[in-house]
Amino acid sequence: MSFLRFEIIGLILCSQFILADAPAYSSEPHNKYHPQEPGKTLTLVFCPINYRILNNFIKDGETLVRKLKITRPFDESNNIRFWYINLSPQEASRIFKSSLGFPPLKIREDFILKISLKLNSVYKLVIIDAQGSTSCAELSYLDKTSLIILGRARYRDRNSLAKGFLHELGHSLGLRDESPNGQASRCAPGTPNCAVSMEEAERWWGDLAGKDGRTDYIFGCCGNMSYIRPTIASLMHDSEKAEDFGPVNERYLRKELDSLKTALK
Repeated sequence: MSFLRFEIIGLILCSQFILADAPAYSSEPHNKYHPQEPGKTLTLVFCPINYRILNNFIKDGETLVRKLKITRPFDESNNIRFWYINLSPQEASRIFKSSLGFPPLKIREDFILKISLKLNSVYKLVIIDAQGSTSCAELSYLDKTSLIILGRARYRDRNSLAKGFLHELGHSLGLRDESPNGQASRCAPGTPNCAVSMEEAERWWGDLAGKDGRTDYIFGCCGNMSYIRPTIASLMHDSEKAEDFGPVNERYLRKELDSLKTALK
């Protein structure tokens, strides 16, 4: 296993098509590997599976970096770093095992721990499976190590892959699924973007509703039409049709990213 570091000045950000975005799942089995001093950077570690040509994985990773770099509020942060992991097919076969359950991959614990020790940081492990068709992420937070899986075969092109990545990254940072369809039912409702009542929604984003043209009280999120989300369209609702996270989600993400600046002081 070898690491390749993205070095970009300023912001370090470097078909079987499914309409609905994949859900988050609630367990956080990888959280126990985070080190004692989290919170100084958001570290994304890209790892390939089933790529015949490594350069194709590098191009996919660069696409994700470019998209994140121009997406609010990540375009405002300088405290994000990226790494590639270069695995041989033999190494990958020993580390990852397919699963009929959810998530679709099982990972050796020593692999997760080795990355933690190498980076001395909490991180999001972004596995891009060139042959997979299922994407998902642990419903997690900025200060916790967690897993994102991108099934490359489900996306029609690299732009579609990049927006799917943003959706799953949102889950790993604490955003709920805003889709009302049943596929999102694995994701429990909660702050900041899926309220179970109007009173809850008003507490969370009432200051933006009516003042921001995109923010309102829209029924349907986390697979339940009675729950309430803040926007009609966002990357957490349908990444194919949306270009951003929406005002409520952006405010939440900006606050999380600003906490990194506080940790550096």
